[in-house]
Amino acid sequence: MAAKVDIDLVWAALRSTRAEAPAGIKGGRRKTYVAALEQAQQMFTAAANVGIATRPLLLFYGLSQGGRAIAAAAKQVSNNDYPLVGHGIKVNTSTLVGPVAKVQVYGDNTTAGSFTRLSKILNSPTWDGTAPVSLGELWNTLPEGSMFPLERSVGKVPLPVSVDEYSVLHQAQTASPVQLIVTGISADIMPPLQQTGPIPALEAFLGQYPKLAGHTAIYVKGVYPDGQGGTLNLAYPSSNSGYQERTAEALAHSTLYRLHDRYAFPAVGANTDSLHPVMAWWAVLFALSMLARYQPEAWADHIAVDSSKVAVPIEQLLTEALTAVPELLLQTIMDVSQ
Repeated sequence: MAAKVDIDLVWAALRSTRAEAPAGIKGGRRKTYVAALEQAQQMFTAAANVGIATRPLLLFYGLSQGGRAIAAAAKQVSNNDYPLVGHGIKVNTSTLVGPVAKVQVYGDNTTAGSFTRLSKILNSPTWDGTAPVSLGELWNTLPEGSMFPLERSVGKVPLPVSVDEYSVLHQAQTASPVQLIVTGISADIMPPLQQTGPIPALEAFLGQYPKLAGHTAIYVKGVYPDGQGGTLNLAYPSSNSGYQERTAEALAHSTLYRLHDRYAFPAVGANTDSLHPVMAWWAVLFALSMLARYQPEAWADHIAVDSSKVAVPIEQLLTEALTAVPELLLQTIMDVSQ
């Protein structure tokens, strides 16, 4: 899990972009950027000062306004296409009365709603009501959510895995493939001893991570004595010849999460690509806000710590969101405005 970050500094960094808006945006677009960030900050500040009963409502709408700032800052988006209108995402209302993990979420692809349009800007896949994705699966795509899952699924559930570069001291300064270190792989997947060569179970597992496509396992360090997952070195076939350029290309193939961590994320549902983490948070917070808003009695039962097994996971995720989402907003605005 990421080191603790001073959230006041994150918001200060976001506020500093308002005097000199990114990508040189002007006029109404700049006003949208500034106003949306102000509203996002006020909603997150309010969310930090209320209980779990109402927090998801404020967090979702705070992220929604943050998404408008992202769209306004996106350099590749025209002045006609940056406005976000409507939710663009739905839940199967009949699933709101059952287990939280079974709530079904899907994008409204028939409209140019906010979820659909921002997903396109961030190259993130969407899905419609013919193949909804459960909240439990969406939950597991977030590093914070995977630490406190909503349910213990049968079988091996793909979770986010951490990605880093191999030490430059051990990296050949030639055109050979860059090595990336992947950690956080389940002990059930990793072999118990150091091993080279094909490992079918591991290769099948990595096949669930679109951003690891094209990588080859070249070294595996087995399960640690404490039972945690081992370390895997992957070779990324970069097209660049210089070490720095090759490393940058390889790392860019995975996803920068928040301001300091890089993860590869599993694909969700029938998609062949992974969700951008902003959109994963969007889907999760939307579903929780719908529960809190339209099923307040059931929501109260879900967050009752003395009787509900999902109360603590919900508490933890909604607390982590207070920091994780603003960090993601800042990182994503920097990314799309370049």
